[in-house]
Amino acid sequence: MKHIGLIGGLSPESTVHYYQIICREYNCCRGGLNFPHLTIESLNLAELVGRFQANDWDGVAAILLAALRRLQQGGAAFAAILANTPHNAYERIQAKSPLQIVTIMEATAAALQRAARQRVGLLGTRATMEYGFFQNYFAEAGIQTLVPDAAQRQELDRIVWEELAQGQLHPASRRAARAMMADLQQRGAEAVVLGCTELSLLIQPEDTPLPCFDTTQIHASAILEFARRDEPPIAPRLPPAPLTP
Repeated sequence: MKHIGLIGGLSPESTVHYYQIICREYNCCRGGLNFPHLTIESLNLAELVGRFQANDWDGVAAILLAALRRLQQGGAAFAAILANTPHNAYERIQAKSPLQIVTIMEATAAALQRAARQRVGLLGTRATMEYGFFQNYFAEAGIQTLVPDAAQRQELDRIVWEELAQGQLHPASRRAARAMMADLQQRGAEAVVLGCTELSLLIQPEDTPLPCFDTTQIHASAILEFARRDEPPIAPRLPPAPLTP
């Protein structure tokens, strides 16, 4: 299979989740002690958050490109960015990247199309909900995107950076997320996209009657699928030979 290159640390909580999904899904297919060959380039989130908030996507792109070059030097055959918000800089790095990138928005749009969802609510950081990289990809796939109102976007952004990125889960924040999803449902959303890789830690299926599309799970599965695209098939296991007297 292809050597997987991952840009992580954005946050460590979601990076661990990605790693577990990729390793477990691969092991379920291959069995035994088989796990994928991958390299993680873990960045310092503090160096990026200020740039997210200032809409400094050129600065974000420079950090991501440096990480991609290190992954290439480490032998990676392709790469993925293990967070939603940095994908706002994707158009700035796409042509310059030394590695092909499996993106979170393409994987999520494909999953929504397979499920025939045409009007979805999007939750994430303010940068994700307001800058529009998901909305642009979804629109090209014929999918309309709804986001919470301004006050809710501000509160969800705070929850992500001050709580979830630190591994903190608070009941009040879960109630706030439930209220946001209820509002989106009233506005006609047919599903909710958890467009932040930490949101699956906070939001559970029982928190809304709408189907939730967890971008972490979707993206991790797409990364593994791409890595295995040229992998030889698993040889059938032969029954043990009968014992001879």
